[in-house]
Amino acid sequence: MNNNDLEDIRKKCKDDECLCKVIDCINKKGATGPTGPTGPNGATGATGMTGPTGATGTTGVTGPTGATGITGPTGATGPTGATGATGPTGPAGDPAENFNSYAMVHDETDTSVPVGQPVMFQTTNISNKITYNPNTGDFSIPEEGIYIVHWWINVRHNDSKNSNCEPKTIGIEFHQYWPTDVLIAHSSTHNKLTCCDTGTVSGNAIFAALPGASYRFINTSDIDIKLVPNDLYSGSVSITRIL
Repeated sequence: MNNNDLEDIRKKCKDDECLCKVIDCINKKGATGPTGPTGPNGATGATGMTGPTGATGTTGVTGPTGATGITGPTGATGPTGATGATGPTGPAGDPAENFNSYAMVHDETDTSVPVGQPVMFQTTNISNKITYNPNTGDFSIPEEGIYIVHWWINVRHNDSKNSNCEPKTIGIEFHQYWPTDVLIAHSSTHNKLTCCDTGTVSGNAIFAALPGASYRFINTSDIDIKLVPNDLYSGSVSITRIL
């Protein structure tokens, strides 16, 4: 019963004095009594909601590295990839011009060649750019470059001044004749020859030619020699540019 209910009853009890006394008695508050003993703890309530996660602590020291495990088996080889498309063909290089300078000459005579004089082959087989003069024995090379020369010449000892025909080694050298005299290669017979003996002088050389220079084969023996036809040819020379 709240205070509003008591007030309503008190208004109504004006006609009943006894009732009003009862109400006043009920409504009258006495002094507060002493606090009673604490009752027993009640049952534990339900667990509350989990609070927010705290900040992450510092990282601890790294532990020692463990032992390496055994190597596993090799996996199967994967399939071969597809071959790529062939790339486009590159541009064509410059045309080769190294072998377009050449000459080949030969001789079929039994011409005598004095000491220090050039061997003069008489017949030009083929030539391009390199020219040959049979009257001087000169090969003229117009272009600078690297050339290769091959030669062989059948010869006989022809020293008419020496009555005992002392055996001699026959030597023939390939020289640059112009603009200056330069020895390029030397060749000779393998054995000494007497007046009646014949032999073959052969050789080859690679040389750097000056533009416009001329070249000769010269008898550098200390005796005159004579060319000897053998099955038609008595000598042959070929010169080719290689670079």
